[in-house]
Amino acid sequence: MKNDTKQGFLLIITATILWALAAPIAKYLFNAGITPEDLVQARVTYSFLILAFVLIGFRRDLLQISKQDIGYFILLGIGGFALVQYTYFYAISEIDVGVAIALQYTAPSMIVVYSVFFLGKKINRNTILAILLALTGCYLVVGAYHVAWEDLNGKGILVAIFSAVVFAFYTLYGEKGLKKYPAWTVFFYVVLFATLFWNIVNPPFNLVGQGLSWSVWAGIMTIAIVGTLIPFGLFFMALKKLDPIRLTVTSTLEPIFATITAFIFLGEALSTWQIIGGLFIVVSVILMTISKEK
Repeated sequence: MKNDTKQGFLLIITATILWALAAPIAKYLFNAGITPEDLVQARVTYSFLILAFVLIGFRRDLLQISKQDIGYFILLGIGGFALVQYTYFYAISEIDVGVAIALQYTAPSMIVVYSVFFLGKKINRNTILAILLALTGCYLVVGAYHVAWEDLNGKGILVAIFSAVVFAFYTLYGEKGLKKYPAWTVFFYVVLFATLFWNIVNPPFNLVGQGLSWSVWAGIMTIAIVGTLIPFGLFFMALKKLDPIRLTVTSTLEPIFATITAFIFLGEALSTWQIIGGLFIVVSVILMTISKEK
């Protein structure tokens, strides 16, 4: 395996661990009365402000882009980054979290379909098997089998599926920009336009004026840094080294880490099926590491 490929896998695995660690904090914030809209607005805003401070102070060279690419970054920032987060949070507010996550991680299969029929790529057996294992494993890990599907909110299901489509688009379209710019340049402008969008749709004064406790603010800042700034930066760095299929299949490790985090910090027991599902996902990632790119 090439060094770039190894680095890519390490980067996306680290990102999934950080996303998983942020999950119980997000749950705490929701229980404290923070709405999904406020949390999304806060996480993108504060992560942007921190990133802007660092890049303006130390790496201004990374801020240089061509004027003709502004439209690209607007679309990726609003139609990708901002939209995928809102649709995910909206879905989990309407349907069971496990089902929302399971549907979110159908994105790799959507990327495969697009790659085969629109990009003319050939997909080998290892890749197909890895995707099937990842989908099944994710379904088992999040416990979606416990849910009575006939009782689910149809709108929530459609939004969750749409969120997966946006995630697939965000990954494929993000790869385009990374062929021209460094990862942190792409992420800076993506989060810039996502921040502008969310501060128009959901003004920051809604959150600031609530008189929140220091622990809630600490949770919000942790989500902004540990759950957004660092992992999404690593996501783009990984996307520069891995193809979108390998990247998204590997990202299905997130439910495993989230389940382990819930077990450690929230005392939620692991079932046999969750353990089996976790093994399926691990095997799928192994298959991705040994599968040759086409």
